[in-house]
Amino acid sequence: MTAAEDFHIFRRTVKARSLEHHQAMEIALERGWWAIAGSVLRMELDSLIRVIYLLHNPDVRDRILASCVTGNGFTDDRGRIFDRRMIDLAVGDNSWVGAVYEFGNKFVHLTDAHDYADVDPFQAYEYKDEVIDYLNQYHGDKLPGRPLGADSTLRDIAAYAPLVLEKITSNLLGYIERVREEVQT
Repeated sequence: MTAAEDFHIFRRTVKARSLEHHQAMEIALERGWWAIAGSVLRMELDSLIRVIYLLHNPDVRDRILASCVTGNGFTDDRGRIFDRRMIDLAVGDNSWVGAVYEFGNKFVHLTDAHDYADVDPFQAYEYKDEVIDYLNQYHGDKLPGRPLGADSTLRDIAAYAPLVLEKITSNLLGYIERVREEVQT
């Protein structure tokens, strides 16, 4: 396959995954599945950091895309590209990425956060002030009864999940179009 064909498959896959995330978020919030909602945010962010990585690494982009669309994962000449490397790069473009990634990890992996029915994981979260600041900065005027504060709960934070998902997706689609422009030139 050509690099353009690989990118077309990758782009189609990213968009399909994103659509599924939006559908899953709606169901998760309707049912009060806060861990699923957090996982969905983290998975959408996973797509974003990969697209940002492709944008910033045109010298290995074609090899990464070929590896990805053939089922071999996100690898380059040195092997597997770890999330930390992609996160560090993505934070340079979007400072909020690290906060969403770290909090989302608490729900993707089995942690104390899954005991949220009895213990609010947001109250114990080490970086909750950072999350509150970002949510208030980017979305504080979009929900009634806000801003968030030190006493905010996971339920309060979950109300922002659709807005955060939309922000991630908007950035994701913008970045993937930038990669498309580079691949086609």
